[in-house]
Amino acid sequence: MRHGRLGLLLFLLPALGHAEFEFDFDVERYERKPYEVSGYLQGTFEHFLLDRDSALYALNFPDGQRRDFQRYRATGNVSGQYRWDNTTLNGRLHAEWRDDVFGSGDDVTVQELYLNHRSSDRLSAEMGKRTLRWGTGYAWNPVAFLERPKDPTDPDLTREGFVLAQAEYVRSFAGPLRTLVLNPLILPVNDDLNEDFGADSALNPAGRVYLLYRDTDIHLTARASGSRPGALGIALSRNLAPHFEVHAELAGFGRRELTVVDDDGTLGSRDARSTDVLLGLRYLTQGETTWIAEYYRNGAGYTRQEIRNFFDLARESGEDPRAQRRAAQARASGYGAPQVMRDYLYLRVRNNEPWDLLHWAVGGTAIVNLNDGSASLIPELSYTGIANLELRGRLATLTGGQNTEFGERQNDWRLEFRARYSF
Repeated sequence: MRHGRLGLLLFLLPALGHAEFEFDFDVERYERKPYEVSGYLQGTFEHFLLDRDSALYALNFPDGQRRDFQRYRATGNVSGQYRWDNTTLNGRLHAEWRDDVFGSGDDVTVQELYLNHRSSDRLSAEMGKRTLRWGTGYAWNPVAFLERPKDPTDPDLTREGFVLAQAEYVRSFAGPLRTLVLNPLILPVNDDLNEDFGADSALNPAGRVYLLYRDTDIHLTARASGSRPGALGIALSRNLAPHFEVHAELAGFGRRELTVVDDDGTLGSRDARSTDVLLGLRYLTQGETTWIAEYYRNGAGYTRQEIRNFFDLARESGEDPRAQRRAAQARASGYGAPQVMRDYLYLRVRNNEPWDLLHWAVGGTAIVNLNDGSASLIPELSYTGIANLELRGRLATLTGGQNTEFGERQNDWRLEFRARYSF
């Protein structure tokens, strides 16, 4: 058999020698392009069933006549990158049109636009509008001192950054300390720049030190006192097993004024120095189910009495225009922020391809106010069986009694359908 194969090869060699082969190798096909563009187009429909007995319904609908309403949104988000030599220009543009009972309008926001220059393998610098991502938490990040807060009901949404300048120095080692990253920066505030970061003009120096020590990620963050109070923080993350990760954050904030509603319905303030805490875990089962759980302590959060005073003021809005103005001012000054009280539990579960259903995913999110027992529960279902297209449906329900945070929201529930095309 072996001699037969050798003879066949010798017989074919002359023919192969006379054959003509065209070898086509296009270098440009494999070269890295200097630019990249990606993004998505999204359409969203929402139906709100209102809770006409709630305090925020009285504030938002003083006539008391509306039972429900719909909201339509069209969104476009485009990210781009252009490279030349050791410099990169990065940008992200976000555009949105919205129509609901409160009105119709559109908005275009440059979420990011910054230059990155890498002078060596260890040293780089950036300048421009940049979204930072400090911390280890999924729904909350107490140590993210220079970022706009996440939406815990949808933490992966892109956010607008601030204009800043920063440097980064990276060093690797062979010992227990494997990586060191030094990241000093400034975030200037004046009448024309980053004016929504704080009222006072300042350079706002800050910094982060990242350490990878014995498989533990350590983030040390700091912000000097300026447009906002000074702050210090530490964040940790470690994989206890290949599919089991734990994380924690601890942040301390300097003195700040917190607007409160007094017992007589007038607006006052109190001094707040606070310590915020986050404890969390992430676990992936063999059945492709992801569990994320986090506990969040908002040290400067409102007490139950301070929340009750605000809800009482909001209920008066339909009968007293002065009460409506004070309630609206209180909401804009702090009471309207998400998770305004002190202790919260976050739980998210997601299973890919349940019951062997290809391209489907089912999951849910729960945010529980541990101070008053109220909660937001959001089951969801998504489908990705069409190329570059994701279809998602969610039902956000609110539970809680009178004078509880989620029980006094304007909605009983909200039904959402979303279609997103990525490119």
